[in-house]
Amino acid sequence: MSENIQPTHCFCQIPDAELKVWATKRYKEKHSTMELLKSTDNPHDKEVIGIVALLDVDEDSMLEMMGGVDRPKHHIIHCRQNVKQMLEL
Repeated sequence: MSENIQPTHCFCQIPDAELKVWATKRYKEKHSTMELLKSTDNPHDKEVIGIVALLDVDEDSMLEMMGGVDRPKHHIIHCRQNVKQMLEL
């Protein structure tokens, strides 16, 4: 991502309602991640958009991008799977 949005929070640290808003825009309404990032100046929203974007990348890339998250790798992987199930992705 050209804006270099690297999450500092795990999926489980973002309220489900916030994840759903941006995931709906990304995966149901088919907006690109870049469109969503450009749609807000709010740093928190940009981080959530970045987290949502990591739902469909390979595991190694996701873990690399989430390197600043203070959680073990197995925790992040498990949380992503839970969020994907919740969002029906």
